[in-house]
Amino acid sequence: MAVFALVDGNSFYASCQIAFEPALRHRPVVVLSNNDGCVVAANDRAKAVDALLKREQKTFGQGGYRAARPNSLMYQPYFKVKPYLDRIQAAVFSSNYELYADMSSRMHALLGEFSGHQEIYSIDESFLELSDVAQWNLTDYGQEVKRKVMQCLGLPVAVGIGHSRTQAKLANHLAKKHSAYQGVLDLTVLTPLSLDLLFKQVEVGKVWGVGKRLSAKLVDQGILTAYDLKSCDLKWIRRCYSVTVERIVRELRGESCLGLNSHDVSERQIISSRSFGRPVMDWDQMAQAVSAYVSRASEKLRQQHKVCQFVTVSIRSSPYAVEGELYQASQTVPLIYPSDNTVLLVKQAKRALKSIWREQVAYQKASVVLSGVTEKGAVQMDCFAPDPKYSANEQSDRLMSVVDGLNKTMGKGTIQLASEGMKNRQAWRMRRNLMSGRYTTRWNELQVVS
Repeated sequence: MAVFALVDGNSFYASCQIAFEPALRHRPVVVLSNNDGCVVAANDRAKAVDALLKREQKTFGQGGYRAARPNSLMYQPYFKVKPYLDRIQAAVFSSNYELYADMSSRMHALLGEFSGHQEIYSIDESFLELSDVAQWNLTDYGQEVKRKVMQCLGLPVAVGIGHSRTQAKLANHLAKKHSAYQGVLDLTVLTPLSLDLLFKQVEVGKVWGVGKRLSAKLVDQGILTAYDLKSCDLKWIRRCYSVTVERIVRELRGESCLGLNSHDVSERQIISSRSFGRPVMDWDQMAQAVSAYVSRASEKLRQQHKVCQFVTVSIRSSPYAVEGELYQASQTVPLIYPSDNTVLLVKQAKRALKSIWREQVAYQKASVVLSGVTEKGAVQMDCFAPDPKYSANEQSDRLMSVVDGLNKTMGKGTIQLASEGMKNRQAWRMRRNLMSGRYTTRWNELQVVS
């Protein structure tokens, strides 16, 4: 019988910060979104304090903490929760994407040593197939995974184990929720009765694959928990919902319907999008931002050995601006031949930008989307093509390979297009005033021990 494990980093962004500042383990730690906008991650201590004050707020009613803190810490605007975070002496960090991406890469590489079959599901989640080691004590195996990741990277993880990926995901959720499991829960050793008792504790909306809309429909029909969903008649589920929901039910029952990499995990489109650090009204500044976004997206395209067929540029003003109305527009430009060449993609993106640009507008955000993504291969050239130099060919590939190689070995942004502008003059870049060092990717930001 198939056995899967889901290994998931606990409060991954916050844990990455704590790994390089161990003293923070005893303090609440939160991480903010782009431009230091909202709280997007918090460690257990921050969540514990938040939960404690929620209970006290209920106890003392309108007095006490209600005026001094938000109803919930997560996803609240930073300027609103800053006084509260100061009161609980929380350590606050801007999003350090370079650090998080590198720590993610190291974690997934380490997890790959525990199984011959691994699927990287997200920045902090990996599925491992454990069928080959199912005869071992899998709880001990999970504890060894936890110990190794903590020892090598300083990151806490939780491990959920089940006969299907959906069971493993659910086990991981329960392992984090209940401290008695010590971060590891193996559903494969439980009796059917024990399994049902656990599933009755899980709201149906927490089941992997059950989104908000589907959850609302299920609740309306009296299906409130994972146990209720697991107990549904399969024919009724398929008739009232879909074969996809039937697959979820089968997986809850321990029937593996989704093996590792059984679905297309490659991206059909690549998006590069950021809010600006301050409003942009100058064409040159906007063109620099779009060029930088295209460069980032095309580099990712090449990492996947893909090419794209369309370039879409979107711009918008702030929806909260007091003066003037919201302006937002987008334009898509098709390519004659699929390409991954940054020079060509930037050229087409600036064409798209020019067609939607409007003067005297304070723009808050720009986005670039590379779509029509396909596998890179030989391109059949048109005999009437006027200039094939940007199409997929050896010269273009060598140029992009050199650029990517230098940026990888010498640091991000070592080689860039002039249209991206000088780094110290990019006023549009997002604000990250509370960012820690990029300890693992920048020589000049290495941690110093005195």
